[in-house]
Amino acid sequence: MEVSPSLEETKGWTLNDWYDYAIRFLEEFKKEVQAKEGKKRGKGKFNLDRAQIFACLHFDAKSGIPHLHILINRIDLDGNLMNDSFIGDSAVKAAHTINVERGWELPEDIHKAHEKEITEVCYNILRGMASYDWDTYKHGLESRGYKVHEQRDKQGVLHGYTILRGNSRFKSSTLGKGRNLTVPKLEATWKKLHPVAPSVDKPGYTIGTTQTTERKSFTEHNSARQSVAQSKPEMPSVFMKILSVGDKNYSITMPMEAYTAMKEAIESPDGSVPFENVLNVAMLLFMNYVDAAAAISESCGGGGSTSSNWGKDDDENERERARRCAQHANWLCKPIRKYKGPHR
Repeated sequence: MEVSPSLEETKGWTLNDWYDYAIRFLEEFKKEVQAKEGKKRGKGKFNLDRAQIFACLHFDAKSGIPHLHILINRIDLDGNLMNDSFIGDSAVKAAHTINVERGWELPEDIHKAHEKEITEVCYNILRGMASYDWDTYKHGLESRGYKVHEQRDKQGVLHGYTILRGNSRFKSSTLGKGRNLTVPKLEATWKKLHPVAPSVDKPGYTIGTTQTTERKSFTEHNSARQSVAQSKPEMPSVFMKILSVGDKNYSITMPMEAYTAMKEAIESPDGSVPFENVLNVAMLLFMNYVDAAAAISESCGGGGSTSSNWGKDDDENERERARRCAQHANWLCKPIRKYKGPHR
């Protein structure tokens, strides 16, 4: 985890101040984890009292802003694998509590301000483009100091992107309004920012009875066609696929709108994992094939775990569930860094 108070909030701090802050953060973090786990006991419990913890003070190379890197071994001192599902939420809540306690600016307020700033930059770049072009848009962001991480499939087709501002990441799906800065909607957003002046119809040369009759007949015929079309119920669009994992085949069936929402939320971690692999993990989670999803994520070098009761929440629709599966797949497929010890 990375804990980064602002430069103003840590001005004049000594190493002891940073040590006290790390201890305070871990105390609050422990409370949040225990509150989420409730009465859970035994194997899989995230037990900080039996964990190896290492904290390091680091200074950003460009800005010089100091921040803490906290590493926690998921194998506790008793040899148990600790469950770290959704542990990021607990870290955010712990930081929030300390910020309120010290009267600091809240992390979510800072994040929203940066999100608004980036959104305006995106709109300004689109306004300044004579024609829509992804490379021009990307270059505009990078020329303003941001980094752009693309999500492409094996064919090189762009499915999504993330904007990096310092150590913070902003998904295109969270920017703008109605997801209008995501890849599928980006060109349409550019068009809305470049309205075309309405054309003026030229007056007709003849306004006779025959012309009027023809227009009336066309209108009635068109209305009849629309009436017939409206009477036919539209069949829901469905995405279907068979995924092979090991020696088993898994049938995937989901609404097309859920599949589209899922693809928009997929991120290839650091570009090191194929887009399709992360998408396949998300689809398997959507169908509740947890073991198959874990097998693919582990083959990508990822880690983490998924509870056996993974499934749809009562208060979410198919699109929301698809996005949640995509977000969990992003996390599951994130490669675990492995360091080799010194040669003897």
